[in-house]
Amino acid sequence: MTHQLEANVAREIVDLCKVVGGGSVTHVDMDMSLTHDLHFDSGQLMQFFSRVEQLYAGLALDRWFIEHCANGQDTVGGVVRYIADALPRAASEFSYTAHQPPRSGPTSTGAWRRGPAGRS
Repeated sequence: MTHQLEANVAREIVDLCKVVGGGSVTHVDMDMSLTHDLHFDSGQLMQFFSRVEQLYAGLALDRWFIEHCANGQDTVGGVVRYIADALPRAASEFSYTAHQPPRSGPTSTGAWRRGPAGRS
């Protein structure tokens, strides 16, 4: 993880916190808890998680939040580090899977496709 990557993620997440906070959030620090300090309710948390998934190609925060929501450990900085750590892994997995032949199974339309010869 590079410092530049983390700084870019931090800017995006701080901006997102302000948008989700809807005017009640004007200042965001990395050590602020999403629930204790920013006072995000369940609807705001769902909006935050959904926007993160949109910004970062399906990166889900569910497990991270479950592990960190107790005692205000769900910090903005924690989200930033989680995303910044996950991005290089996701990029390498994408690079690997992009070169793999399609597997057999249902397509997004429900039709079945056949895998390469000898593979199912």
